[in-house]
Amino acid sequence: MTISGASLLRAWYIYPQNIYAKPFCLKLDMIHNNATDKIWDDQPDVIRKFLDLRPNHEKLCEEVTYIIKKLLQTNDLEYSAITWRAKKIDSFCDKLGRKKYEDPFKDVTDLAGVRIVYLYGSDKGTIESLIEREFKVLEKVDKIEEESPEQFGYGALHYLVHLGKKSSGARYDDLKDLVCEIQVRTILQDAWAIVAHHLSYKQESDVPVKLRRKLNALSGLFETADDRFIQLRDERVKYSEEVKDDISKDEAKSLNKKLNLDNLSAYLGWRFPGKETENKGTVELLPDLMEESQRCGYKTLADLNNMVARTEDAIKAYEKKYPPEPSGRYLPIGVVRVGMRFENEAWRKEFYSGSKLKQIEEFLKLVKPAPVVAKKKAKKRTRKPSKK
Repeated sequence: MTISGASLLRAWYIYPQNIYAKPFCLKLDMIHNNATDKIWDDQPDVIRKFLDLRPNHEKLCEEVTYIIKKLLQTNDLEYSAITWRAKKIDSFCDKLGRKKYEDPFKDVTDLAGVRIVYLYGSDKGTIESLIEREFKVLEKVDKIEEESPEQFGYGALHYLVHLGKKSSGARYDDLKDLVCEIQVRTILQDAWAIVAHHLSYKQESDVPVKLRRKLNALSGLFETADDRFIQLRDERVKYSEEVKDDISKDEAKSLNKKLNLDNLSAYLGWRFPGKETENKGTVELLPDLMEESQRCGYKTLADLNNMVARTEDAIKAYEKKYPPEPSGRYLPIGVVRVGMRFENEAWRKEFYSGSKLKQIEEFLKLVKPAPVVAKKKAKKRTRKPSKK
């Protein structure tokens, strides 16, 4: 078997640790027979440059991902995933084999790619503004706005960007002129893209006429579902505001409602108004608080509110002497949790032991007693005299 220098370079890239191992000849033969091997033979300088640049493309992806995560978190934008990838050598060669490029490193624009998968389509405008403010945008393609209603598929938003002005200094010298592709999709747009990729349908003409109508109908359903998720989110926010308003107008009646996740969130905002913005950062803990409340026997908002009132003095004294780390004070969810542990001995001992248990028990004397609910006496049944 004749081994070309390009094939040897390719083999070393894929199997750097095993190049002299016994199965190497078999592996090399498989590589040599690959369709993209011609690129390695014909354009070794392009391959070397790609291999030299790839670590920088990986760094660019990591940097762009970090920036985007910080932007979304700072602006309270919910997302499902932010992923990245630097193009692999076989994918690069495959692209060069299918199309002629005068300058592959200028014309192939997805050597570095980041994908944002977010939850609600109504956040699209905010995400666009953040990207366009933070990065130098070279190209923007909105595959939803630009498509006609009859066009096949369910697209997304694509950007080609350089790092922005904030990313300056020696650390970015090797990255500042590299291009990163950013894809922005909702969860359902991402699901559509994944399914379409596995079906290998790139355009409507690829689809058999028999299936075309069904696929177009399905893409419409995906878009409708995206709209319904937005409506559901908006209705949930509206419900939470209504709960807070109702409590303000008629506290006794409103608090006597059975606990659910949404009215619990609204209650925390009403009960701790100065800390309302902090609730957003701990929203993922609400299901745990809901479960703990139910296990401790608190079935209504009133049950929870009365418990907080009874334990409030103990919590403040405990927080002052033994401040929680790192903030030094409890967030609303923490206040309710500590209150439940003050009032419920079994629950307290499940979470604390040793010195921690002794610390919280120092302040049990400050816990106000729960009102004793008088039990109704059962009426004695009197037997009527028989008429015999």
